[in-house]
Amino acid sequence: MHEKEIFLSLDILAKMGASEKLLEFFKKKYPNDSAPISEVLSDLQKVVSTTTEYIVYSDYIGYAGWLILHFPPTQETLVLNELTEKVIIHNGNIDIKSGIYGERFIIGNGDVNIKGGVYVASYAYILANGNINAIKITADHHAKISAKGNIDVKNITAYGEAAISAAETIDAKNVKAYDHSGILANKTIDAKNVKAYGDTRISAGTIDAKNVKAYDHSGILAVTIDAKISVNGQARIHGEVI
Repeated sequence: MHEKEIFLSLDILAKMGASEKLLEFFKKKYPNDSAPISEVLSDLQKVVSTTTEYIVYSDYIGYAGWLILHFPPTQETLVLNELTEKVIIHNGNIDIKSGIYGERFIIGNGDVNIKGGVYVASYAYILANGNINAIKITADHHAKISAKGNIDVKNITAYGEAAISAAETIDAKNVKAYDHSGILANKTIDAKNVKAYGDTRISAGTIDAKNVKAYDHSGILAVTIDAKISVNGQARIHGEVI
């Protein structure tokens, strides 16, 4: 369900705790001190789509993410048969009827549903102010994937320094982390196999799995772990095994 269009102003943004950089951007871009949130997000998408400077798209992605997390959705579900654009910022649910590959920036104020697989790399960023649903998710290099609800996939894998997180539950058959990556579920990881390699970290409030294995210098942390555990090398598994 979406709300009516929300008009932003410097006063509204300041009261919500917006950063000085976001306030300065808004002041310069909208001199009449009023703009609908959908227009602001669209303008941010245009900047991120065209800039080649990391610091610029990092800042503007940050502005968009902050707006998505602090205001309710105002747009109908965006349905894409295939993803042809590098950047999608939408103040509502996003349904993508294909897979995702490469360096993509996707921010949705609701669920992000992906019919195919996901392989994102470099500085890719996916943020859902709801759930993320896909067949499989692979994040590499410095990619970040974050759901403010659940992540529901068959397989989830992180490499490099990638980070994958869910504010609630990660539900997957296989959860694997390599190199220096991290996988986090604030509440539960519900999986058949959970494996950590290299210097990675996998953590959750509860890990409910058949097998939990840590290798090399990795760490797996949870308050409670309901699984058969295996520790190799200098790896560590912390939690009450039940």
